[in-house]
Amino acid sequence: MKLSAIVLRAVDYGERDRVVSLFSRERGKLSAFARGARVSRNRFGGTLEPFNLLVAEVRERAGSDMWSLENASVDRGFAALRGDLARIACAGYASELARELVRDAEPHEDLFDLLAAYLARLDEAPARPWELRGFELMALGAAGLRPRLDDCARCGEPAGEGAMRFDPAHGGVLCARCRAFGSAAGRDARSETLAGLRRLQGGDAASAPGASAAAEARDLIGAYIEHQLGRRLKARRFLDELGPVLGS
Repeated sequence: MKLSAIVLRAVDYGERDRVVSLFSRERGKLSAFARGARVSRNRFGGTLEPFNLLVAEVRERAGSDMWSLENASVDRGFAALRGDLARIACAGYASELARELVRDAEPHEDLFDLLAAYLARLDEAPARPWELRGFELMALGAAGLRPRLDDCARCGEPAGEGAMRFDPAHGGVLCARCRAFGSAAGRDARSETLAGLRRLQGGDAASAPGASAAAEARDLIGAYIEHQLGRRLKARRFLDELGPVLGS
């Protein structure tokens, strides 16, 4: 079976082989055993590097959840991305987020296309924090976890304008009447920040807010993702360390 797949991770197995985590357009997330990948230049060469977009030939292995990776060729290698630490950090975070948002063997074409398009943007231009926020929101939406920003996550009424409460436990913003019922995880959010996030959710990544609102948006969406996944992504910690480099 041939798949269009993004390499999420590759781990050495013994002296000759590798186990590769792939996110495929056709079959979703899967693990594949690449026999001889560490020693065979003809079959794999440098194809199994993280973020590579592959044409992969796989087959099912009897009695195992792991597939066998028979062959692979690079469709796009995103070479420019690999020469910049900030781009690598953003690519790693986006890949980990996509991986955690889907279950094994669950096809998710929209999320696959979002990740491939984001990696392509990183390959073509420097990392921009606001574009990463856009990827986060679109990825959450594709996974059915879209935060509610236009109407109250508790009562469903229009949230209105101005500053309000953003509560990950309730799934988004709370109106003035419902904010008193929010959880301890909730936090105040300024109108500029929410307006920017609404534009992003609508697909407008060009209109970035000021630096303080962008930083607040990062923290709000980060808290929302952590609540949905039940933990902080490892790649997020690396991103936080690179904050000054990314301008966020």
